[in-house]
Amino acid sequence: MKKWFAVWVLVGIFGACAPALKDLKPNLSATDSGTIWFASAGSLVRTPDGSRFVAGDPLVLSGELAFPSGPGPFSAVILAHGCGGIGNREPGWAQVLRKLGYATLVLDSFRGRGLTEVCTNSRTLTGTQRVPDAYGALRTLITHPKIDPRRVVLMGFSHGGILTLAASTMWAKETFAPSGQPAFRAFLAFYPYCNDAYPEREHISAPLRIHTGELDDWTPAVPCVRLAERLKMSGHDVSITVYAGAHHSFDNIGGTLLYLPNVDNGADCAVTIASILGPYRRPSGSSSCLRKGATIAWNAEATEQARRNVQAQLSELMK
Repeated sequence: MKKWFAVWVLVGIFGACAPALKDLKPNLSATDSGTIWFASAGSLVRTPDGSRFVAGDPLVLSGELAFPSGPGPFSAVILAHGCGGIGNREPGWAQVLRKLGYATLVLDSFRGRGLTEVCTNSRTLTGTQRVPDAYGALRTLITHPKIDPRRVVLMGFSHGGILTLAASTMWAKETFAPSGQPAFRAFLAFYPYCNDAYPEREHISAPLRIHTGELDDWTPAVPCVRLAERLKMSGHDVSITVYAGAHHSFDNIGGTLLYLPNVDNGADCAVTIASILGPYRRPSGSSSCLRKGATIAWNAEATEQARRNVQAQLSELMK
């Protein structure tokens, strides 16, 4: 837990370094790498009563861009962090992906917002609210001369997995990538939260691959299995891999079995929402479904399996 808080403090310290929206570069150059700043594709803000999301102004956000060796153009993966911000997992996956020949952009949804974490108060920022972040990152990334604009995948973890599921919907594409604007080639969601049901979730814009742990007590596997089955039955290109004996954050190398007592946990909730934008009202009788506490643990075998699976999936999806 101390390591998590160290990361959050650093995020807060550097959040003040964001440039103004008017000072952002319209296009990236061939030499751009490292920290890049970009405008989100608008934003989703809560209404005064907190029940709905409505369109808001763009935000200035950042990401870490890196390339494999060679001239390119490269296929690319945008990686979206969980509720605790960027830790070991995202740079670890980025390194693996670059060895496979993909450019990587580790998206930071917190630094530009001045946030440190949203695990202990899930209403601070939802995964759905981060959908404009991902599409803004995509718009900027494809201006780089070394990026193949037709082959960019979004890969998200936990809270970033929720973002990835929401970004995969036709609603997200039509809202944030209309009329020929850049869209994602595919979506890889790691241990996302699949409990909530809303109409937009039933129609996706590109192939979706879900990876989750059998023993996950934070974002349970069973609702994701059911979602994948529904989407497949309706003709969508979806698959799910459930890793035996794996907990939440099973691919965060070096992490021991750890119980986090203060995080919000909706594993026991199952809420039907009229729209992805709300209204968000807890149904009668479910006031106690949100609880505190969840387990995370690295699983070496599941991590290696996931890396092999992702390599095979990307090879197929990037053809």
